[in-house]
Amino acid sequence: MVSNEWLCFNAFPFTFGLYFPFPDFITEFFNIIKISFSQTMPMLWRVLLVLDRIKKTHIPDISVHDLPLAYRLRCHGSCRFLFYSTSSDPLILHATGNEEEWKSKFFFVKRDSIPGGADYPVNWLRKGRIRGFRMILPYILPYILN
Repeated sequence: MVSNEWLCFNAFPFTFGLYFPFPDFITEFFNIIKISFSQTMPMLWRVLLVLDRIKKTHIPDISVHDLPLAYRLRCHGSCRFLFYSTSSDPLILHATGNEEEWKSKFFFVKRDSIPGGADYPVNWLRKGRIRGFRMILPYILPYILN
């Protein structure tokens, strides 16, 4: 269990201009996939941010449900998630670089101090352990690599 009282955020997404609440496109992704914000690696945030900006400025019809056309969600080490390109020519170039010590830069916020805080995931989603997520399983399966 993560925490019923606290919500953990990695500092990384905020270093390139994101703020909370996150944009609708990014929020929809987390609402569907049901992973904790702190389970995501920097590359995933870069891809979501770029796609959110593309949606706002060029292609308003793009949806989170379009992500499996270009990416799969992959579990990597300690149940951390990143996007894996489905093509040898990734949709977004140079998004795979890692940040030094990104895992050690985080902060906690009381769930009841932010709008909808109680609705964010409490349990970490683990590869192969999707208990309690039968309702969203059809949405998750395209994202998880076996």
